Amino acid sequence: MFQSFLRKATARGFSAFLLASIPTFAISTQQVEVSGELASLSETHGFTVIGLAQTEDAFGRAEGDELYPRLRSLLEDFDYVIVQDATGGVNRVIVLGEKVPFEPSLPTPDTTAEDSEIEIRTERRGSQHVVRASLGGRGGVKIERELHLDTGADYLVLPLSLLTELGLDEQSLKEREMQTANGKVKAQIGILPSLWLGERSIENVETAFLEDGKLGSSGLLGMSVLGRFKVTIDEDKNSIILDSKEKGADAEESDEAEGGSKAPGDRRP
Repeated sequence: MFQSFLRKATARGFSAFLLASIPTFAISTQQVEVSGELASLSETHGFTVIGLAQTEDAFGRAEGDELYPRLRSLLEDFDYVIVQDATGGVNRVIVLGEKVPFEPSLPTPDTTAEDSEIEIRTERRGSQHVVRASLGGRGGVKIERELHLDTGADYLVLPLSLLTELGLDEQSLKEREMQTANGKVKAQIGILPSLWLGERSIENVETAFLEDGKLGSSGLLGMSVLGRFKVTIDEDKNSIILDSKEKGADAEESDEAEGGSKAPGDRRP
């Protein structure tokens, strides 16, 4: 019957219409330019995109009609944070960088180096610095992870799905609204037993756990860790230097005991 209709339609000049229409109904998922799709969605739904340049020349899946699932499928090849408002709407999307396979390269921990200066190599993802760390959970569990350096975040920020792997009890967490440089998000706050950065072990780290969809697969190295040290970021060498605050305080006290600060240019011993 359809073939008969097709012959009649062709005879009447409708074949071009039929041929052009068939692919439209056949496509349910399509590959789109990520940056263009993000810009279009942000204009339509009124949210802000930070780090749009990270998606340049990348393609992703445009899938689903609802905004939140569509963003997740579009950004599946990136580390990202989706900040939602109190009603569940999308307020801000932060693209941290493209996902890169994690290859552990941590040195053997040395607990004798507590007061030594530690220099940690970073990887650059656009303007972001990424470090490799080892998360210490209950019972000696260790999970290696990439963390994006973020001095605007109050806490170490990790995906909520890591709770079970780290042996932490979700019932012990407290819900809190977390203020970051990128906006406010709801988080579950708890204590991570330890975190290794290079040869330095940091104990009992206050940590914010976010839903995976809002954070992506990575994490943020915030001020609950960085605030314990004097931190120097070397943009040229792509590294960060962690130095003990206590060591700096001891040096100042020693200088005062010797009669105060030396004048500039004074080379006396």
